[in-house]
Amino acid sequence: MASDTLEGTLRLAGGITPVAENSAPPVRHWIKATPAIRNAYYCGFSEAALRPEFSKRRPVIVVSYKNSLTGPVLVAPVTTQPQPGNMWAVKLARNPTPGETCDVWAVCNHFYTVSCERLSATHGTVPRLTAAEFRPVHELILK
Repeated sequence: MASDTLEGTLRLAGGITPVAENSAPPVRHWIKATPAIRNAYYCGFSEAALRPEFSKRRPVIVVSYKNSLTGPVLVAPVTTQPQPGNMWAVKLARNPTPGETCDVWAVCNHFYTVSCERLSATHGTVPRLTAAEFRPVHELILK
């Protein structure tokens, strides 16, 4: 990485062109309320994740009890990939994403502590698992 002091621009190694200063920032879907346990959100994970870490934007379930809008939140990722040999995955009774009917699993050995800035509402709403739907996830967490 080299700096051009005359123009004040930054040149990145590998031929990567920096983003122009006048370009619009990416659109963020800020959440407006404190995330509560059992709420389902979309979470923007890093694209630089290595296997077996989760990457891309995917649904998550909030598993931490006391949260704040400015602090970290503990979440369990949700996947549509079947988890037949994973004793730490639990199939959810229903897909928490509105309008989706495919089978989903909460992967309880891949907890993530994320900033609330990574969370966004799923299709404009914040679905919540019922206590009965969340119970198998909670029991697996306690193991």
